[in-house]
Amino acid sequence: MSIDELIITLKDAIVGLDEDLAEKTTEEIIATNFDINEIIEKGITEAARIIGEKFESMEYFLGELLIAEEIITKSLNRFIFVLPAGDRIEKKGTVVIATVYGDIHDIGKNLLSQMLKIHGFEVHDLGRDVPSIQVVNKAMETGADIIALSSLMSTTMPSQKEVIEMLTEFGNREKIKIIIGGGSTSPEWNESIEADGWGETVWDGVAMAKAIMGVE
Repeated sequence: MSIDELIITLKDAIVGLDEDLAEKTTEEIIATNFDINEIIEKGITEAARIIGEKFESMEYFLGELLIAEEIITKSLNRFIFVLPAGDRIEKKGTVVIATVYGDIHDIGKNLLSQMLKIHGFEVHDLGRDVPSIQVVNKAMETGADIIALSSLMSTTMPSQKEVIEMLTEFGNREKIKIIIGGGSTSPEWNESIEADGWGETVWDGVAMAKAIMGVE
């Protein structure tokens, strides 16, 4: 199969929750001269989008979502493990990333976490359903430049605002930039809570992090 066909097969395997096929296809892609950005954009990110749609339409439920997340994580970790040394870039900044308190959806957050690592950022991924104070404490502990917050559900969006309020209260708001994303968020929400950037896609998140740090 061509690389394009392999990427489609990987995408379909993830959407179909076929772990064996996803693992087999990942290894077949690794045997080619693959481009990690192309794999993530055309294969994994597209699979995540479709899975999100299936979850929203109640075709998939939490169990399927968790299986898909596990398959994606294994595939991403395998690709990153075999990246040539030349593709591993010097540290560009430190990011603390989390899905906010009350929200358990983290496919998008996981993708951004991995892409930031690939692009040279030190990433502290706190996972999902993370209390705001834990995010703030980790950012101060690590000397983070950026906090990235994901919220898929509208009911959990206030936690993004809460993190900003806590940073302000602790006197660290000017030192640490906040970028937000997730299906429930928008540019208007970003402006209303005075975050430093909103992203619709993984690529937006990487671009914002680079812009904040002034790097390519």
